[in-house]
Amino acid sequence: MRVELTSDFLDSRHRFRLRLLYGGLWGVMTGAVLLLASCSGASSPAGDESPAAESPTEAPPGEPSETSSSETAPTVLAAAAAVEAYLGMWRDMAEAAVTSDWQSPSLARHATGDALSAISRGMYADRLNGLVTLGEPVNDPQVTSVDPPKDPTTVLISDCGDSSNWLKYVDETGELADEEPGGRQAITAEVQEQPDGAWRVTRFAVEGVGSC
Repeated sequence: MRVELTSDFLDSRHRFRLRLLYGGLWGVMTGAVLLLASCSGASSPAGDESPAAESPTEAPPGEPSETSSSETAPTVLAAAAAVEAYLGMWRDMAEAAVTSDWQSPSLARHATGDALSAISRGMYADRLNGLVTLGEPVNDPQVTSVDPPKDPTTVLISDCGDSSNWLKYVDETGELADEEPGGRQAITAEVQEQPDGAWRVTRFAVEGVGSC
């Protein structure tokens, strides 16, 4: 069974589908709404000893039902937070890459550990070589795992990112750094909840152009 969620609150520049794949692996409940209809009793005819029949009636349109409740499964909340952190990491990278600012504080907002180290090292190398990266990547993340289901702390994401409009240039001349075009690249990432309650990407891997 496949559930596809679209999150409007995520950055509109990034097109993505949040797919929670489950069935045999882990279950997810997107929400439950309980509507209790009011009951009205019908009068029984004179002399009829049978109890009056009760028929449920729905609340008129525009009026709330007498009782309603909803809850969101922890897996859904964790998946949404992880995707937001993942997309945030790429936004932060694109912003810092304009000047190859490998020390930008914004890089630590959505990345930590191996992920943050890899980003910083890459931008440091670009700074030494006089390169900057302009434009922005396009991401299409999909959640493939949420663990553990009852109290998630780790989310795995797969992505087919597009770097066609996010290319390296020589800072002094404004010319392209090489003749290699960008394109679709397979990306895998691990996102974990941190001690401060925030979700951050802890590690990720990017395959070559044409890998997805």
